[in-house]
Amino acid sequence: MLVELGTGTAWTTIALALADPARTIVSFDIVERERAAYLALVPDSVQRRITFVTAPAEDGPGGLNGVELLFVDSSHERDPTLAQIAVWRPALAPGAVVVFDDYGHPDYPGVAQAVAALGATGTVRASMFLWQPA
Repeated sequence: MLVELGTGTAWTTIALALADPARTIVSFDIVERERAAYLALVPDSVQRRITFVTAPAEDGPGGLNGVELLFVDSSHERDPTLAQIAVWRPALAPGAVVVFDDYGHPDYPGVAQAVAALGATGTVRASMFLWQPA
């Protein structure tokens, strides 16, 4: 299972679903931004594998467990990002990967600050930091 924190327009959500036809995604955001227009571009078979939750990422996983990939693209600020990782980390499956989007982006220094505060070591790919917590 993949969890996305920060749905936005759901463009990334849809791309992640299209990349793997067996993947299910649960995406959290506090507001809905034009999702329907983008969802209308993909088949129902893709839409059925996506669940949208209108809630802050800081509320945590609820009953979700076994998260294999946590895609963090929400507040972009240091402290809220750290709070999100703290509540979601127990829900991660062994060997899970956490991806911080907009890492190194000059408009979002909080992402890199959160990664540094975590002491995370990983790989930078494009504008993403990939971390596999122990």
